[in-house]
Amino acid sequence: MKQAYLIFLLILFTSICSAQKLSDKFEYKVIYKLTYKLDSTNLDESKSEYMLLFTGDDLSKFSSRAKTLANPIVRKGNTAHTSREAVTDFQYVILKHRLENKLFFTRTISRDQFYYTQEMNQFEWEILPEKKKIKDFEVQKAKTSFAGRDYIAWFTSEIPISDGPYKFSGLPGLILELEDTQQHYVFEFFGLEKLSPKLKYKINLNQYAETNKTELYKVWKRYMEDPWGYAPIPDNITISAETKKKYAEAFKESFAKRNNQIELQK
Repeated sequence: MKQAYLIFLLILFTSICSAQKLSDKFEYKVIYKLTYKLDSTNLDESKSEYMLLFTGDDLSKFSSRAKTLANPIVRKGNTAHTSREAVTDFQYVILKHRLENKLFFTRTISRDQFYYTQEMNQFEWEILPEKKKIKDFEVQKAKTSFAGRDYIAWFTSEIPISDGPYKFSGLPGLILELEDTQQHYVFEFFGLEKLSPKLKYKINLNQYAETNKTELYKVWKRYMEDPWGYAPIPDNITISAETKKKYAEAFKESFAKRNNQIELQK
């Protein structure tokens, strides 16, 4: 009995550790153009960024193109940080582990790294009969609701990858286009590339602080409203009170204009 218990603990420990260390070899890169409206008080103004989805046999990784370029695709330990070159409104990385049906949302705030976990199958899709062509692919229409928005998706079974932009997945094929019905967030298919050789990817989530979606939003809000209080200036750096004030005001103004996040429900 004692030996069986020890074996059980070993299996449990191995399972926990492996769940926090993710790796795969990405075979495909999907490029989306995201057009979005961050400020609900100024919906006439929209911005655009390119977003990348890397997919392998077990794992996929979704982030902005700028975020990807600023951080190497192969990650070791906890050495990554936000580069000044990473000019993006989307400082997150979303990992989907198909075998475990888990989604890992990671985000860097200042020099702190966080993640939370969700189930992948959080979408109730209704597949509709309507079809059309996107580039050379035949796609079919589907709809769902998520985090306070209603969405229309176009997926293709010609690419048998049950994945898509942001957190979306669960359809019998790759989502090529996705938009909410108000067109505040519109993902357009820009290109598909088969990677040769495959890109190795690894990440150690043990180096991140685990949290949940609500608490992560609170931390980000606290940082944006008081960056100096969140991350004090090192003693060897001197910044005038006027500069600090202007910097803090700029952060608060930026945060106030980010009132139309893709997930309306925090």
